[in-house]
Amino acid sequence: MDLNNIDSISLSGHKFNGLKGQGVLLVNHIQNVEPTVHGGGQEYGVRSGTANLPNDIAMVKAMKIANENFEALNAFVTELNNDVRQFLNKYHGVYINSSTSGSPFVLNISFPGVKGEVLVNAFSKYDIMISTTSACSSKRNKLNEVLAAMGLSDKSIEGSIRLSFGATTTKEDIARFKEIFIIIYEEIKELLK
Repeated sequence: MDLNNIDSISLSGHKFNGLKGQGVLLVNHIQNVEPTVHGGGQEYGVRSGTANLPNDIAMVKAMKIANENFEALNAFVTELNNDVRQFLNKYHGVYINSSTSGSPFVLNISFPGVKGEVLVNAFSKYDIMISTTSACSSKRNKLNEVLAAMGLSDKSIEGSIRLSFGATTTKEDIARFKEIFIIIYEEIKELLK
């Protein structure tokens, strides 16, 4: 990876099937980084403390596997994402917010007039887990700043849900999502604005 034009990159292990709580910070100019934990000077003085060697080894292995499988996984997930997009385009009042040039691993859609939490609960009754936002911002009680910056109305943001695709997502999962979507859509379509 060429870091010449990059100041820093942070990676979270669970995003590539590593362990939760593991991460990597790549920094081009380490002297510009303030320590988060002071003490013994480990991790180039940025974060003191004993390295968790078994977890570090597990994360390196997960990174290698993810890198080896990236092209095939990306193609498969793109196919799943496109399948869901084509399916959703048939439904009045449902809007796809994610760009086609964005990550195929996430698809954000809006149902203006219906609260996202209502949709999360409706899908969860059928054991389909979706969310209204990313896990890192799920505790905030304000509108999604990214969707607001994209120019979405408050109603669209409040009615948005996030679908995630990954290495464990199957075509059967997508078929089940479509089946349940039809049921839920019939229940809420009169509310869509």
